[in-house]
Amino acid sequence: MLPAIELHNISKTFTERNWKTFLFRKPRQTLALDNVSLTVEKGTIMGLLGPNGAGKTTLIKILSTLVTPDSGEGSISGLSLATQSLAIRNKIGLVSTNDRTFYWRLTGRENLDFFATLYNLHGSVKAERINKALQLTGMEDKADSRFMSYSSGQKQRLAIARAMLSDPEVLLMDEATTSLDPIATRKLLTFTKETLARQEQKTIIWCTHNLHEAEEICDHATILHKGKVLYSGKLEEMSDSGSQNIELAFSNLVDFFQNSPLAGAGINTTRDNSI
Repeated sequence: MLPAIELHNISKTFTERNWKTFLFRKPRQTLALDNVSLTVEKGTIMGLLGPNGAGKTTLIKILSTLVTPDSGEGSISGLSLATQSLAIRNKIGLVSTNDRTFYWRLTGRENLDFFATLYNLHGSVKAERINKALQLTGMEDKADSRFMSYSSGQKQRLAIARAMLSDPEVLLMDEATTSLDPIATRKLLTFTKETLARQEQKTIIWCTHNLHEAEEICDHATILHKGKVLYSGKLEEMSDSGSQNIELAFSNLVDFFQNSPLAGAGINTTRDNSI
């Protein structure tokens, strides 16, 4: 069986371009991803972890075909990121914290109807997908209320409903709990683990800098730091003894990388790049 996601030596550098770099100085380059390799099996909840600026969002954008890597190759459900990006978009659903992508004066149902049309869904198929997405996310009762009246948790649930319209095999969830209160966060974590992963059998990439969230819902984890993969594997194997909590294990991995002579040599110090 093909893995849900395969990446081999993915690298991405961003170049600063503005009037200052055009007139006065050489553009500054930022290495966002440095030879990232990983494999995610189908049905896995994989936590993409790391501090701000680690490269998590860049990797999510590459997986969602919004950004093209400078080098390396990858595939989602056997489809090439380089040559089959349009087909991949039918296999993935992206959930982010940006509620500005919705139309605030429209109802939740009207928003989903609009985005379903963009997915080239029509007629009874579109109506069925919308109803299923609303049912899965528990938004039936609020479906005909305007988006502007929703709470943060309801907005996030509608974002998940939108991502489910194409019946994706892979869900990319980028900092999905940002701006949510503790109760809404708890509900979203439970919904993701019990409904999306177990009931719907979706492969989920849970991108976060909150280690406790990952420890609660993720089967596996990939830790990014300064664009490099520090660790990729089962959460319980992050510490050799198994007695450390995830926060301490993460801190130890970062310290090891920063103090390693390999860190400055451009050599990846990952233990295991296979999930």
